[in-house]
Amino acid sequence: MGVTAEGSRKNSVRRGAAGLTAALAIVGLLAGCGDKVVKKSDLESQIREKASAAATGSKIGDVSCDKDLKGKVGSTSNCTAEISGKKLELVATVTKVTDKIYYSINFAK
Repeated sequence: MGVTAEGSRKNSVRRGAAGLTAALAIVGLLAGCGDKVVKKSDLESQIREKASAAATGSKIGDVSCDKDLKGKVGSTSNCTAEISGKKLELVATVTKVTDKIYYSINFAK
């Protein structure tokens, strides 16, 4: 009884997705001038970068978020990340604001 290519790919996506949420547990970004905000494009880039590092061996496709992440604890942005052809729904949530904005990335419920 061997593992099929499809079964192996599914396990790889699961491992990659689990690694993604672990790696993105807390991320700090410098806030811009004026109101503290993580721009949508910066949030997408940060998720893509962390996903690439966490999901070793998985292909990271498109990452898109619905809006900028405001520098207020509890603020959210809904995102979608494609890992090895599977779309994952994620939520970025601000956990702390100082001179940086700290946020967590979790699977959407």
